Amino acid sequence: MLDIKFILENIEQVKRSCEAREKGADVNELIEKYNLQKKLKQQIDELRAKRNSFTKKVDELRKSGKNTEYIIRESKENSSLIKEIEEKFEKMQKEYQMSLYKMPNILHSDVPISNVDRVDWESSIKKPEFNFKSKTNWELLVDLDIADFKRGIKAAGDRGWVLKGNGARLSRAITNFGLDFWREKGYSELIPPYFVNEENLYITGHYPGGEKEVYRTEDGKVFVGTAEISVLAIFKGDEFNKKELPKKFVAYTPCFRREAGNHADDKGLYRTHQFDKVELTHITTKESEEKEFNQIFNGLKELYKKLGIPHRIITHRANDMPNKAIIEKDIEFWLAGEERWGEGGSVGMTGNFQARRGGIKYVGDGKQEFAHTIYATGCVANRILIAILNNFQRKDGSVKIPKVLVPYMGGIDVIGKK
Repeated sequence: MLDIKFILENIEQVKRSCEAREKGADVNELIEKYNLQKKLKQQIDELRAKRNSFTKKVDELRKSGKNTEYIIRESKENSSLIKEIEEKFEKMQKEYQMSLYKMPNILHSDVPISNVDRVDWESSIKKPEFNFKSKTNWELLVDLDIADFKRGIKAAGDRGWVLKGNGARLSRAITNFGLDFWREKGYSELIPPYFVNEENLYITGHYPGGEKEVYRTEDGKVFVGTAEISVLAIFKGDEFNKKELPKKFVAYTPCFRREAGNHADDKGLYRTHQFDKVELTHITTKESEEKEFNQIFNGLKELYKKLGIPHRIITHRANDMPNKAIIEKDIEFWLAGEERWGEGGSVGMTGNFQARRGGIKYVGDGKQEFAHTIYATGCVANRILIAILNNFQRKDGSVKIPKVLVPYMGGIDVIGKK
C-alpha cells in the first residue's frame, strides 16, 4: 500500500505507474475520496466541539436559573447532524481505504513498458535434441504409470491428479532438495499454516483483486496459494531491530489456486489447482532490498544448473505485473519435449508496500521505518518434475533422473516402464 502523503506529493509519477499497468486504478478518484473523507472528519470535529459548548452552556444556564429549552433543542439537532455525518464519513472512509488498497506500487525504472516481457539472461546449458518423437509431460506421466489423471478428476474434479510410485517419490525428492538447497544458503526454514484468516491476503496484495482465485472455508479461512501469505501473516505488527535484518525464510506448503478463467496449459501437471511449492520471503531494509533481490537469481541459476535444466530469466512488462511488485522477474525452464518455455516461478521486490499493510517495522539509526519485503519461488515440485520429464526423456520411453536428485530417490536414477 502506498502512503497517501507520497501519492499527493508524487501525483504524476503515481499516474504514470497506474497507466503503464493498465489495471484501471484512478488516482484522481482516490484523491477526491481522500479529500471528502478529510472534509467530513473536519465537520464532525467541529460539531463535536459545538456539542461540548452546548453542554457547558446548559450547565451555566441551569445554575443561573435561566431557560435551557432552546439550547437543549439545538444540542439535539447538533447530535442528529453528528450521527448523520458520522455515517457518511464511515462509508466514505471504507471507500477511500479500498481505493487506496487498489492503488498499485510504483514501478522500478527497469520494468519494460511494452507488449512483451524482456529476456534478460539465458543459461549455457544445451537444449536437448531428440532423434525420436518426443512426448509431452502428460503423455510421459501416463506411459510411465506414475500419474493417474482419470482417478484424480474422479476424486477432485477439473485438473485433479494423482502422483504414484516413483512419480510421487520424485515430487517429494524435488521439494526436499529445494528446501535443503536454500537452507544451505542461509535461509531459516518454516512450516507455516497452510490456511490463514482471509484479511491477511490484503497484506501481501492478493486482495483486493484476487478474491476469485482462492479456496475459502466456512469460517473465514483461506487456503494459501503461496507460503509468502502465511509468512507475512506470522510477522504482521512486529517490530525488528535493524541489526536483525534481513530475515530470510524458506517455507514449503501445498498451495491451492482456482486459476479462475485460465484454461491454458490445463493438461498434465503444468497448471493445476493444487501444487507443492518452496517459497522464499525476505523481510529487510530499504538499503539492502535490491542487493538481496539480485542475489536470489544467483541461487536460482545454481539450483537449475545442478538439475541440468536449461533456463532463463525474464522481466515482466508493466501490464503483466501484480500490483504489489515494484519489479517482478520469472525464472523459466525449457520444455524440450513440448518445444516451449515454461514458468518456474516469480521473484518480486515490493518496497514497503506489503509491510505498510501488515504493520511490519524496524527500528535503527534513531528512527522507525516500515520494512521492505521480497517474495520468490524457491522451486515448484510439479513444474520441475515436468521439466525433468521433458528434458531427460529417452528413446525407450524412460526418463533419466538428474544426478543431484538420485540420493533423494534412494539411488533410483532412471524411471522406466514397469
